[in-house]
Amino acid sequence: METIKLHYYQKDLLKKLIVASEPLRFNQLLIAGLESEHMNYHLQKLLDIGFINKSDAGYSLSDQGKDYGNLMDDTVDIVEKQPKSSVLLVVARTREDGKDEYLVNKRLRHPYFGKIGLITGKIRFGETLVDASLRELYEESGLTATSVKLLSIFRKIRTREEETVQDVIFYRHLVTGISGNLIEETPYQRNFWATAEELKQHKDRYDTFELKPIADYQQQQDLTFNEDCGIADGF
Repeated sequence: METIKLHYYQKDLLKKLIVASEPLRFNQLLIAGLESEHMNYHLQKLLDIGFINKSDAGYSLSDQGKDYGNLMDDTVDIVEKQPKSSVLLVVARTREDGKDEYLVNKRLRHPYFGKIGLITGKIRFGETLVDASLRELYEESGLTATSVKLLSIFRKIRTREEETVQDVIFYRHLVTGISGNLIEETPYQRNFWATAEELKQHKDRYDTFELKPIADYQQQQDLTFNEDCGIADGF
């Protein structure tokens, strides 16, 4: 959810509605020291944002308001910052000479400007992992695929001077059955195919993992998870 800054009175109103089993009327939502005119103002703001609904029975949380309330810390009036969710794509094909190669890109944007890695992209709210993978593949490269297989879950945490600057949960997929015309360059990246051996020669590569033959990925049965905490090198 996009971060929305609320007035502390608006947060107080949400906290009242979070624990209400039924809609609350205006007089049940009153905040000590807050005049009715100001109460109306803050309720209207919450209505405009779409966090609450108003009916003959009173005020209640909308689905969006429930989602926001779920992110609020129980003890303090802040919305907890949570890890991002993204797909990480091992886009692979086999060349005519029998060697496997992988689609990677050189980033022409921050963060990791100039670094080489696999295609990644944020998962949209309500989007399945397969749909997110196929969408990101097409948006980033112009290619389509017939097979998407979840390989592992990888959480990447990067810090600088004791401050966390990146926290992402990646759902890593093998993507095969590739077709279409590759978009070689966009304003944000340069796409190209390379073998695992060729990628090892690139000093600017990052988080490309130890790429395996396609057959090894296809035979993999177990879903793995690992958490990697480190310094934000090149971020």
